[in-house]
Amino acid sequence: NPPTVEELQEQIRQGDFSYINKLRYLAKGIRGSDSFWRGKTEELEAWIDFHISRGNGPPTHFATLSCAENWWPDLRRLMIKLERQRGDRDQVRLLEENDFAAMCKSARRFTVYVNDFFMKRSRVFLDTVVKNAMGIEHYWARVEFAPGRGQIHLHLLGIGKDKSYLNDFYKAKTEDEKAKVMETYATSVLDMTADVEVDETHVTDTSSDSISPLKHRFSECYNRKEDVRMLCQECMVHQCNNYCLGDDGKCKPRECRFDYGKESEYGKCDTAGKPRIETSLIVMNKRGVEHFQMRRTKSRKAVQHSQLMLQSWRGNVDIQLLLYRSHPNKPDVSEIENVCKYVVAYASKKNHTSKKEKEAMQNIIQSASSADISGVSTLVKMSLNWMTSKRLISIQEAVHEVDRQSLTLCSEVINYVS
Repeated sequence: NPPTVEELQEQIRQGDFSYINKLRYLAKGIRGSDSFWRGKTEELEAWIDFHISRGNGPPTHFATLSCAENWWPDLRRLMIKLERQRGDRDQVRLLEENDFAAMCKSARRFTVYVNDFFMKRSRVFLDTVVKNAMGIEHYWARVEFAPGRGQIHLHLLGIGKDKSYLNDFYKAKTEDEKAKVMETYATSVLDMTADVEVDETHVTDTSSDSISPLKHRFSECYNRKEDVRMLCQECMVHQCNNYCLGDDGKCKPRECRFDYGKESEYGKCDTAGKPRIETSLIVMNKRGVEHFQMRRTKSRKAVQHSQLMLQSWRGNVDIQLLLYRSHPNKPDVSEIENVCKYVVAYASKKNHTSKKEKEAMQNIIQSASSADISGVSTLVKMSLNWMTSKRLISIQEAVHEVDRQSLTLCSEVINYVS
């Protein structure tokens, strides 16, 4: 039998938090809650351990796929079909005339179809381009919704099939040699670059006669080199804003957390970009994580990217290579933990810490009175409601939940054994 309110309060005073732990375990089934993502973090860590034990190695790639919902021609075709079924002839006409504002309106109106299209596009992309063309054989990915406009995107950890470059990286004696090994792999296998000539002041043309490459499929491209350059210019040029600069309330010039420089005055967001470099380097960021930076002699604001991924995905797509110093066949577990801790936290981030969640439930129980509530079942509901009510969610995330769309994607099937 469940304890009474008074018995539960006495358990907590005695330092017995077993009932709270049961509540937190139960909350793992509430999609989108912190306990849910905490469980997914455990799932991801188990996935990493599984592949290391099978000899596949730790994650070697970290990527993000963003949604270009206002541009993709196949999504526009779907919006036209939905608006026609809805009977809105004016909207259909505007969409057929490539009106950008009309596409934005339809994408907001039919958010559930946008999310479904994105998830299907992602699955096909991961199982074809990423797996076959780029050799990333295993992956685990989670859905996230951008702050502000709330649009869907995907964070991905991948394990490459070809480990030969890791052996060469380990054997290289100097930092320059190690950087050269990474450069060879990045350019020959992933088609990566940071050396692109773009107009950093470019403003996207949203008119109906715009020649933006985002409006076209790769199969319609007639000049691959110019196509990928224009794609970079459209969606892979970093412009600092309050998201990357942050705001500590001190009204002093802020520095980009992605290392694109420091603004001249507070609020100007006029960062200069990354420094130009003649050769590829391995550098350590402020979090103590090593990053591979490729040769950059042209634009200071072009984001390092895979041209193969960018041209295939046709939207913002970021990729980073994860670096390990230990022997690939005799991995240093502590090193893997340090590298993966950062990307796992990013890929499965949540809102409240485990400690904060536990304290909140404890406070709810301790402040309860039998005279005010019907029993422990009410406390349970109050605690579970708290876990899901302390954050704002966008309409895009809300319809994703209502439609019961997947929140994670994985190349393997993960089964739970109790």
